[in-house]
Amino acid sequence: MKLSSRALVASVGFVISGLVLSGCAGAASNDAGSGDGASAETITIKIATVQPSDSVDVTTLKEIAKAVAEKSDGSIELEIYDNGQIGTTADTAAQAASGEDIITFIDAGTAASLGNPDMSILGGPFLFEDADQAAKFAKSEVFAGMARDLAENGNLQILAMNWLDGPRHIWGNSAYPEPTDLQGLKLRTPPIESWDRTFKPLGAVTTTIENTEAYSALEQGVVEAAEGPINGTYAQKWYEVAPELTLTGHFRTFLGFAIGAKTFDKLSAEQQQILMDEFVAGGDRATERYVEVEGVNLATMEAAGVTVHKANIAAYQDATADFYTDYGDLLEKVRAAGK
Repeated sequence: MKLSSRALVASVGFVISGLVLSGCAGAASNDAGSGDGASAETITIKIATVQPSDSVDVTTLKEIAKAVAEKSDGSIELEIYDNGQIGTTADTAAQAASGEDIITFIDAGTAASLGNPDMSILGGPFLFEDADQAAKFAKSEVFAGMARDLAENGNLQILAMNWLDGPRHIWGNSAYPEPTDLQGLKLRTPPIESWDRTFKPLGAVTTTIENTEAYSALEQGVVEAAEGPINGTYAQKWYEVAPELTLTGHFRTFLGFAIGAKTFDKLSAEQQQILMDEFVAGGDRATERYVEVEGVNLATMEAAGVTVHKANIAAYQDATADFYTDYGDLLEKVRAAGK
């Protein structure tokens, strides 16, 4: 089958950048453009993220915006809107898919809800043993196929999904070393279905609260606990109102950025390539930075009064194993692609 120019650019871009997402940008809509009709006029694209201005993500995005402007000779201008200024992750992903000139922060769960249900498996508990397996999967043909489906069915072109922050843990006013400790716990979760399917069977009372509202919900007792990575929790200061940390490492989320297919099709092949190269390279840098600052951030939080508790990981793995029951052989394929 002949690939559209957008698919060809995506394929070349990910291979050059070290991610084997060949052809992930297959025709995402019936009226997709040729990818080579952009004029010399400057196109301004908003980058939307819920992360705060001093986070690793935003620091890296500023570098990307500068590099894109230079390499495109000023024909692409990226404006960064951090801290959820123009909407939640779900909001901005929907806006991008509908045709607005937005590059949206995206996670696998949100992507699953917008065009490829199979991607919800990437939000499952204890999917990979470590970060190396997750990174290898992000470069696999199995992931490339998922990305193609998202472009075709969800009108979202993944620029990169290799922004791999550390594993997520549980933060609250008590320790939760055993999965049975979650019985009746009012737990904040993001508006992603896979989170509910992980924690509700453990007896937690999950409450969907947006990232930017989680601090106040914890402070006011709307929820008793939340889950999140060390770096993200530090950036959002949740530890101030949830100072007991239980190291469950239950999720290792696949994060990155995507652009609407209609916006992507406005760009020339060269411009498309520049965007994809810079977001993948930025993801590599961000991942290294997450690792570098994680220990520093945890030490800072401990000095501020956070108490760290170990969890019975084997018990948590056993208690959440049923999450994968309905995925058939996809689980085996995904895990094999990460080894």
